[in-house]
Amino acid sequence: MTKVLSQTGAVGLAQTAERVAKFDLLNGSEIILLAIKPSLWYVLLVSARLSAVLLAVCVAAWVSGQMGWLSGQAQVLMGIALAGISIRLAFALLQWQSRAYILTNLRVLRIRGILRVEMFQCHLLRLKEVSLTSNPTEKLLGLGSIGLINDSLNQTGETSACWRNIRGPEQVRQQILEAINALKGHSDQSSTNGLPPATVLNARSSSCPLARNGSNCNSY
Repeated sequence: MTKVLSQTGAVGLAQTAERVAKFDLLNGSEIILLAIKPSLWYVLLVSARLSAVLLAVCVAAWVSGQMGWLSGQAQVLMGIALAGISIRLAFALLQWQSRAYILTNLRVLRIRGILRVEMFQCHLLRLKEVSLTSNPTEKLLGLGSIGLINDSLNQTGETSACWRNIRGPEQVRQQILEAINALKGHSDQSSTNGLPPATVLNARSSSCPLARNGSNCNSY
């Protein structure tokens, strides 16, 4: 039985346990210390660039229609642009719904994916760095992103995953560091040679072995 000690955000305990159980990666002694989702601002932030372009097209089409340059075509362009914005926001909402960031007493995990669910996992003692970044927009909204840098290169040369657009990023980072220190205190070995590397598990392929992979804070 997976135990959950604390959680923030909108992840339900039953939903979190169910999603983690699909990967069958938690052993009987592993405890979920934290389970969170990105802030709902994530939906707007990941959609902002394309939505801004489509909104500009919509405004340009409206102005052209008012000036009589495009006549009936202006409404068609406006409709296409507005539909594009709606579709992008709906897809971003699905992306948000599919994401979960989990800290256990042994590892960090990131679950994401709509049709192809993917889990990144890394043992706490293999984390080389837990970085905190916050761009101007995130700072304005009280958000931040946490980069998880592991100590081994994967096949693509990437070494990181990211918990994007989370609330209280300083507190979350501190909780990860405390979990690392607590695990070090219970470990008799300072070497990480015997620990599993950071991996990504594709939930759609039941026979697929763990593939070493990663992500950065600019990726979905």
